[in-house]
Amino acid sequence: MKSTDVLEVYDAEYAADYNDRFLLLPGARSNTDADLALLRQQLGPSARWLDIGCGTGYFLSQFPGVARAGYDLSAAMLARAQAASPDALFFRQGDFRNEVPEWRAQWSLVTCMWSAYSYCETVKEVEQVVANMITWTRPEGAIFIPILDLEELRATPVLYHTDSAGMYPGDFWITGCTWSWNEGDTGKTHHHLIAPQIEHFVRLLAPYFDKVEVVRHPAPAGGNPRRAVLATRRRAAPDFARPAAVTWPAPRPVVPPAATLPLATLLREVAARLRPGYIWRALRNRRAG
Repeated sequence: MKSTDVLEVYDAEYAADYNDRFLLLPGARSNTDADLALLRQQLGPSARWLDIGCGTGYFLSQFPGVARAGYDLSAAMLARAQAASPDALFFRQGDFRNEVPEWRAQWSLVTCMWSAYSYCETVKEVEQVVANMITWTRPEGAIFIPILDLEELRATPVLYHTDSAGMYPGDFWITGCTWSWNEGDTGKTHHHLIAPQIEHFVRLLAPYFDKVEVVRHPAPAGGNPRRAVLATRRRAAPDFARPAAVTWPAPRPVVPPAATLPLATLLREVAARLRPGYIWRALRNRRAG
């Protein structure tokens, strides 16, 4: 895990503004509200909920009275979480890649909200995080993971699996990508974050649950709709020969690429194509081809 990056970015000043900058921002609020609605459906009277990478504990704080706990690497974020949920079972500082034996089969709901898994070094480490979440979930329990992948980041779907990779026979998976973000207003930089494919999360969870559902939240203003994976009815033992039934949201309508571009961008493109010599070169290249 990029532990140094996490501690450098998520300091006390960053923690103080985190909810307003990300969870409660008008453009992102629809995602936050959709997450809360889904969590509410999973939290019955006997619920025991563990949120790993809990950050400021905003989601935990919205359910007072529920037996809940948080786990995070940043002490500054945990201090905020503790203050927001004084009735929580506990908040613990630590690395969610590590096994915690006393949590085995102890939680009816285990979540990883807002892509905390992105700070793992590799997809293999993300797989370990998911394996821990499964281990910590009790029979009949559930796992909920909102996903940040290439489709949300850049509206670019990528083929996950094929049974042939060109001239090389055999199965081929594109399990994820990496991305970096330099925040213009804070100067903080998130280096080479991991974004596994949503299909990879489904594949990891399916043998351990009776049902896996991919949900799509409403699209925020100016953004792409976020997706999440909800795995329910944890099995007593995995069944790789009979994985969970998986449901996917209905496909979104196909929008012509030009229709998604701002008017100023379209005008710049038209002007560039009308510049002297462009049309002549294009016609000449077309005849040559």
